[in-house]
Amino acid sequence: MYIGYMGDVSFEVSPNHLLTPTKLSQGTSSRWQEHDLILKKPVSEFLGPGLKQTSFDIVLTTAHGIEPADEISTLMDMCEKGEVFPLIIGEKPVSENYWRLENVNVGETYYDPEGKLIHAVVSVSLKEYDDSNYKEEQATADMSGEGSS
Repeated sequence: MYIGYMGDVSFEVSPNHLLTPTKLSQGTSSRWQEHDLILKKPVSEFLGPGLKQTSFDIVLTTAHGIEPADEISTLMDMCEKGEVFPLIIGEKPVSENYWRLENVNVGETYYDPEGKLIHAVVSVSLKEYDDSNYKEEQATADMSGEGSS
């Protein structure tokens, strides 16, 4: 049964295949600016919401029909290439915006007698990617001649 995805990584549960996020944590923040005043306490100004963040572990094991080395390679490529993607869990988007991989950490690895990776726990950290200012960025690029062929 399909339960979601993160870019090229599909979260699924079936008798022969198990790849799901575990230990999911989510958070958000706000942005503030402090303005210093002479002989008075600083004045705080609310600038707006911050970017949401989420993190979770993925257990990759051949016992669940997964090739850990392949999935790790996919996740690391997504992170190093700066890919942005929707994050769907439970068949619902986690945010109206896309996400980017901030960190991919591989731990708790086990190998078979031939040295093949058979089990790993991958911890991923994601940050929301808000592309709502894309038109402004594109207009600036067009004015400076960037993006012209």
